[in-house]
Amino acid sequence: MADQPQSKPDTASDDRTDTTELDLDIVSDTFRAFVDQAAFDSLIERWNQKLNALDSEASILERHFSTAFFKQMDVAADTLDRLDAQIFEDPLEKVVAEVAGPAVVISPDLRVASVNVEGEQSFGASQGTFLSLDYLSPESRVDFDTVLRTAKGHANLGQTIVQVLDRSTGEPAFRAEAFLLKASNQDSYYIVIRSLELEWSSEVSTTLSQAFDLTDAEIDVARQFFENCDLAAVAALRKVSVHTVRTQMKTILSKTGATSQAELIRLFSMVASRQMLRNRGLLTEWQDPLGREEILMTNSGRKIAWTWMGAPDGTPAIFLRGMAMGYLLPESAEKMLKRAGVKLLIPSRPGYGNSSLHEDLPVLEDNRVMLEEFLVGMGLKGCVGIGLSDGIIPLLAQQDKDPDTFSALISVGFNGCLNRAAFRRLPVPQATLLRLAKTAPRLLDLIARIGQRMIARYGVDWYLERAHASTPLDLQICRDPRTATLVRDACSHLVVQGTRTFVRDMQMFHAPVDSAIDELAIPMLSMVPTEDGLFDIHEYRQLEKRNARVKVSHFLHHFST
Repeated sequence: MADQPQSKPDTASDDRTDTTELDLDIVSDTFRAFVDQAAFDSLIERWNQKLNALDSEASILERHFSTAFFKQMDVAADTLDRLDAQIFEDPLEKVVAEVAGPAVVISPDLRVASVNVEGEQSFGASQGTFLSLDYLSPESRVDFDTVLRTAKGHANLGQTIVQVLDRSTGEPAFRAEAFLLKASNQDSYYIVIRSLELEWSSEVSTTLSQAFDLTDAEIDVARQFFENCDLAAVAALRKVSVHTVRTQMKTILSKTGATSQAELIRLFSMVASRQMLRNRGLLTEWQDPLGREEILMTNSGRKIAWTWMGAPDGTPAIFLRGMAMGYLLPESAEKMLKRAGVKLLIPSRPGYGNSSLHEDLPVLEDNRVMLEEFLVGMGLKGCVGIGLSDGIIPLLAQQDKDPDTFSALISVGFNGCLNRAAFRRLPVPQATLLRLAKTAPRLLDLIARIGQRMIARYGVDWYLERAHASTPLDLQICRDPRTATLVRDACSHLVVQGTRTFVRDMQMFHAPVDSAIDELAIPMLSMVPTEDGLFDIHEYRQLEKRNARVKVSHFLHHFST
């Protein structure tokens, strides 16, 4: 769904402006990017070229385009609205979406990377949480543990059948297949657990009959074999010899093109799943992996979703996530917080997860008001505020408005408001989108919507590979299943409400909070990642010269995950 249906400029472009060859290339790439990954990459590069060719001080980029150009952008936006929904091609999403029964994908450390609705209900786990193996029968654990060791490179069993127990009674619920899955861009394996037990409906019989010209008798043999997986049992049910059933099975194999009974079972399972999927419910809201989310309704009608990590009764601290960085910290971080007696209170910023976004407010004010209302609602004053990436910006803005809000601030990671010079070192995709956010947010929104369409089809790895192509350490984090699950969770938390939050966050990187830094009257620590080669800590140390209360320190990059 479009957040801004039109790409027209805020200020009318000059009808005398010529349409250049580069402009035509941008129009062409925009339309081709609906279906072509290479065209999307080309589109970003074309925009980079256009921005470089224009006056760097131009405040309104739209003035450099003709009216005809914007008409084409509007056509592109309208076309995008009319396109059908995409089929998931992300291997992790696809493997749980192609079955109607419970299915879950976990990393080697048992954190959930992807799960369908039935999987959440059966395993009691949502994306980002840890899967409890208590739901597997004791007899299944031996082989499953071997599969798990294989995923870690310590054994050689790639698949097995497990018995899943009912969460309430502990009795056998269903059989499931457990097997290894390696995404093309990952360094190690995920483990998939999918139900093998599906209902054979009359629609399944009709589909197989029409698709493979199976007779009624062959359909009946196929159904009984699917339900029993044993030729002798089928023969007994039909009161015929096993030889007769084998002959019928050979005919079924020949008609369907299956090369083995195992492949035949997979075919039947797929057809049965497709029929059940038509009635399967889908998650429409963000699910907090910690299972602690609460909703604070403010007097102004704002909905603030929030959760927490650390010590339940610990000293409170406010924690705001950044655009590309989630609030779900590694398990080791939560243990550290508990030992330190700290409780991180984590509101979802406007447009993230289940928190409402207010279009009538500028992005920085929207975030600041959310923070202020959350602090009032929680009865907090004088605590520490921690911001990841652009999460520090609302903290600075609120502290500037009310100097008694926080006792100290901590900034973790890159942020343009702290070091404007660092923008020039950003990879082309990030730099281009940030420049468009400042000069042409409506055009950025169209690009973001195309990007979201690509994510829907190819998964969040499509975005992560491009966002971090120039930072090998970030790519390593994104490709390691032990940490990739945290990154995927962060992306889901951002995109669940559409592209508007993404565009507004890009705009907030340019927020005018320099005076808030200069006049800050409380201690602030800026923790800068230096191992990725993008950020120069000496540039950040200029903050210490601007304000003696600000201290700059570097940290190991992997800690930021």
